[in-house]
Amino acid sequence: MASDVKAIRVGVIGTGVMGGHHARVAASLPGSQLVGIYDPDGERAAEVAESYGVEAAPSIGALCDQAEAVVVASPTITHGEVGRQCLEAGCHVLVEKPIAATLDEAEELVALAAGAGRHLMTGHVERFNPAVMTAMSMVDGNEIFDCAFQRLSPVSGRDRSVDIVLDLMIHDIDLALGFVGSSVKEVQAVGQTIRGELIDHVTALLRFEDGTTASLGASAVSQARIRTGVLFTRQAQYTVDFAARDVMVVRDGRSVISSEHAGYTIGSQVEQILVPAQEPLQNELRAFLDGIRSGQPAQPDGRAGTDALRIALAVQTAVWQDLKILRS
Repeated sequence: MASDVKAIRVGVIGTGVMGGHHARVAASLPGSQLVGIYDPDGERAAEVAESYGVEAAPSIGALCDQAEAVVVASPTITHGEVGRQCLEAGCHVLVEKPIAATLDEAEELVALAAGAGRHLMTGHVERFNPAVMTAMSMVDGNEIFDCAFQRLSPVSGRDRSVDIVLDLMIHDIDLALGFVGSSVKEVQAVGQTIRGELIDHVTALLRFEDGTTASLGASAVSQARIRTGVLFTRQAQYTVDFAARDVMVVRDGRSVISSEHAGYTIGSQVEQILVPAQEPLQNELRAFLDGIRSGQPAQPDGRAGTDALRIALAVQTAVWQDLKILRS
């Protein structure tokens, strides 16, 4: 970014794991000026703020007085209220996924942003994974007839304030919506509650209006950490490893049976795509700030975040209905 571009003043709300990462990126990204941190835990906020040479704001309103744009990285249950305060204070808002805890709150944020002429972006950071960005640049959504995503994590280390649908699967719901570009007409899902009262293992099937299907699997009780997506077109298969940030393309995968050698060969062309070394969170904040400067909101915007939340809640409903039948 050119050095003569005026930096946008950014505030960060929340000092958890994601809040800490957002503060680091906002403090270091060219074109961004971190101006303050807010968290109800004043001691923690002061500690994080001091590490970046800024002040801990005493309130959300005080932070918004200093900032042009705010990153909301507070707990999911607070996204609706915190986002509302920031938009009403005149700030552009990047809110971590999910956009809100309920659809009513999400719709309110979208309406507030539109009415105030402010940008509302949803932090589905996987969209800004360089492997995903590379695949999206290569694949025409109209060519995809099926896609499959797996997002599995071991037991330890996951946020237990929300279930696996809102914690993990919503990433892939957003990716499916982004890749396919069609509306979902049917949601099927089954799942399990292995460790407690929340859904922590789930398989879902989405059917889109254009006939495309998407299968999604998410788990917090896996023995391995897996982050993969496969996009099927009639010309090629695109495999994306979100963790390794790799993209592989297999074209013309036809098998040929050989009677002479009692075997077969596969006439495929395999391509390993060069993916740039980029940090997704930096890409996300850069897109948000560039959208503010240009007046063209970056995707996924508030509407896209609301669409992903709607499907995630439908998955939850389907799982609980199935579990109720099984347990009755």
